[in-house]
Amino acid sequence: MTTTVIPYIGLTRQYQNLKEELIEASDMVLSSGQVLDGQYVEQFECQIARRCERSYAIAVGSCTTALLFAQLAQNIIHSKVLIPTQSFIATLNSVVMANNTPVFCDVDESAMLDIEQTDFALDGAGIGAIMYVNLFGNILDYDKLQLITGFFNPASNIILIEDAAQSFGATYKGKPSGSLGDISVLSFDPTKNLPNYGSGGMILTDDLNIATTCLDLRDNGKIGFHMYAGTNSKMSEVDCAHMLIKLKYFDAWQKRRQEIANFYTEHLISYVDPILPTDDVTSAWSKYAIRVDDRNSLQNYLSAQGIATKIHYPTPLHEHDIGMDYAGMNHYINAVAHSKETLSLPLYPELTDEEIETIATAVVEHYTGQMF
Repeated sequence: MTTTVIPYIGLTRQYQNLKEELIEASDMVLSSGQVLDGQYVEQFECQIARRCERSYAIAVGSCTTALLFAQLAQNIIHSKVLIPTQSFIATLNSVVMANNTPVFCDVDESAMLDIEQTDFALDGAGIGAIMYVNLFGNILDYDKLQLITGFFNPASNIILIEDAAQSFGATYKGKPSGSLGDISVLSFDPTKNLPNYGSGGMILTDDLNIATTCLDLRDNGKIGFHMYAGTNSKMSEVDCAHMLIKLKYFDAWQKRRQEIANFYTEHLISYVDPILPTDDVTSAWSKYAIRVDDRNSLQNYLSAQGIATKIHYPTPLHEHDIGMDYAGMNHYINAVAHSKETLSLPLYPELTDEEIETIATAVVEHYTGQMF
């Protein structure tokens, strides 16, 4: 049995590097007795809002909840929401949970919403919102999306929801991900660039009414006289104290991710098809995703070398049981191709130079039988 030498995620390594600080922060919070709705949640929200150039940030229990609240807070209910066919299942789930109807759109070469095909969905379809997903740390061409949306809806009442779960730290034409939409959401899942030791999400907006509604929704509609139903969805004080520590190192981590991605691209681009950002985008490199015709063969070869990889995502949304009712007769060719060809290599700041070279060498060896 092959032993994994290079794990896909570096969370345990990160913990060892920050262990003393994290334990001290945990003790400080737990000793205070204020474990919810305290200063650390507020500080974390303020720092994220500042980084994303937003007026308000609301921490919630998960990004799935953030996506749900993003729709409810803007009264997107019993409406049609355009979503990409290739994404994590939470994209589809949140739309259905909000009692909306998902309208699928195929993806482009970078596995994001194919803006060129949105015109077919927008033309007379009664779309109330577009939920676009910045997959793998990349960012959609936001200006182009706005242009097409405005053309088919001159009244500009189609709401744009930016799912920035994988793109925190990225920029588009100098603007930070998290600022590109009527409302944006983040994820602090353990696999993300800014990972929590559990779940966690954030809603970002410039609208006070939306922010207030989201605060109500995360606390069972507690404010006032419970005019509508909410739920219990919070990040704890310990969570946010930990995240404040990690924010101190985030920029250095992002610089390291860029270095690793550059190394992969330089040495692998002749053998695989990496999903790269456009000139307008500085990627967050949440994942280093490549497209290959023999994905299973490559994954098995790397596994035999002790290198863990991950497939994102093997089943397009329209092929899940929950999505089939909305798929119609469309085949979504690009999404299906991505689901069969995309493989993610390890990419996290704690990877050593030797490990990065080992990974790249193994990929080259698989295709050539020779080291680079």
